[in-house]
This record gives sequence, structure tokens and C-alpha cells, in this order.
Amino acid sequence: MNQIYCLNYWMQIVAAILLCMVLGYFWIWLVQHLFLKKRKTFSFSLLATSIFLVGSLYVFSYIVGYFLPNFDQAIFSLPWFGYFLLYCALIFLFLIFVNANYKSKHMWFLFVVWMVLFAIVGFFGFKMGIQAVLVYYFVSAYAEEFLKIGASENATNKTDFYSSDILSFSLLLALGFSIVENVFYVGQQVFSLETTSLFSLAFGRGIFSSLIHLVSTGLVALLLYKLYQRVTLQQISPIKKIIRVIFCLLMGVALHLLYNYLLNFSQFWVYLVVVIGGYFLLTYILFLSDSLYRVKE
Repeated sequence: MNQIYCLNYWMQIVAAILLCMVLGYFWIWLVQHLFLKKRKTFSFSLLATSIFLVGSLYVFSYIVGYFLPNFDQAIFSLPWFGYFLLYCALIFLFLIFVNANYKSKHMWFLFVVWMVLFAIVGFFGFKMGIQAVLVYYFVSAYAEEFLKIGASENATNKTDFYSSDILSFSLLLALGFSIVENVFYVGQQVFSLETTSLFSLAFGRGIFSSLIHLVSTGLVALLLYKLYQRVTLQQISPIKKIIRVIFCLLMGVALHLLYNYLLNFSQFWVYLVVVIGGYFLLTYILFLSDSLYRVKE
């Protein structure tokens, strides 16, 4: 019995490593086909940002687990959310200053609007007694999309590129985030000696989880890009801009949240929707990206 357990365990580890390699190959292919100026510099910068984001989120769980021994009971509490909210704000601020965007009114506008929304929805979610699992899924989905699109915005704002660069940057960063997340997951499997089904690992974690990161962040970037296009053609009031910026982020969060929540109830048909919808959405995003049509240096 122990031999079968060990064989299954190592098969899962090998499968996870191979999937990380496949995702890494796709990353390289995507970089090579996005003819960006300084494409190597920005691609590795975005990959480094992905490592930082995933690592920071894992660090938070360890910090809370260390200072709160009853972490499983504290994870859904309002104080936990307060700490997490502050932690996400610090990460976003770090990205602003590292990318030298502290003079950008646009970046501060996004930071304030999205952080206030995060605080309001999270606070009332706990106070209204909404199902703890749903609140937790919302908080985790919001944090991931908030940080990924925030990092993409910081990278775009740092360049003299057209605003459509947020499309290609968001896909690269989301893909990098997924790769690093899978690497961390493999590490957890190795050190905890846990096992899971090969189907869940190969398809759930390796393919569909990666795709939902691309689709969710890509959707936010696409909606923001459309908003930027409209703003350049027609001035809109600050209130309308705030509402639309909130709407852009919430669409990606809602997609990510719905995916996680449905899987929690074993609704595997969501995989089919993600694959079909993701194919058309990603194709459209790449079609709009100016990076594809620039002359390679």
C-alpha cells in the first residue's frame, strides 16, 4: 500500500513539473511573438513581478499562521480581512514606487478607487453574514485581480507605449502568475507529502486554473483599454470614470469568483465554458494588441 502511495505521489510531482515546463514554454512563445521594444527586459520584469506577487501572498498566509495559531478559525474573521487589506495596499504601493509611478495621478486614482471598493465590499460581506466560503473566495479573487492588473498598469504607465500595451502586459503577467503559483503548489505537495488526483493536478491546476488567470485579468485589461479609448475621444465626468473603473475590475473578479465557487460544488461543466470563452476572448485581446503589429527590432 505504501509503495502504491509513493508511486502516485511521485507521478503527481512529475506531472506538475512537466505542466510548469509547458506553461513556461508558452510564456517564451508568447514573448517571442509579441514584438515589443525591449521585449526581453519587460518580459523578465513582468515574470519577476509575478514571482513577487505570488510569493507575497504566500508570505501573508505564513505570517498570519505564525501569529494566529488558530489560523483555520481566524481566516474568515473581520480582523483577518483588515490585515489582508492593509497587506495588499502595501504591495500595490510598493509596485507604484518601484516603477517610479508616484507622480502619476492615474495610478493613484486606480489605487484609491479599487482599495476603497475592496474595503467596502469585504467589510459588508462579513457584517451581513454572507457565507464564509463565498466571502473568502471573493477576497482572494479580488486581491489577485487587483494586484495583477495593478502590476500591469504600473508596467504600462512606465513606458511610452500606447495604452494597448496593457493588453499584452496583462496576459504576460497573468501567465507568469499562474506559472509561479503552480511552482509554489508543487513545492507544497513535496514538503507536505500530500496527494491529489492526477486529473485534478494536470487539468484543474495546470490548464484550467492557468486559463482562468489569463481570461480574468485579460478581461479587466480589455475593458480598461476600451475605457481609455473612449476617454481620449470624449471627456467623461470623474464619477462616471470611477464607476467604469470599478466595473472593469469587478467583471474580472466576478469571473474568477464564479469559477472558484462552482468548482467548490464540483460543477465541472465550468471547464468547458472557460475553454470556449477563453479561446475567443484571448484571440480578440491579441488581435487588439499593438504589440503584434510592431516591427521586430
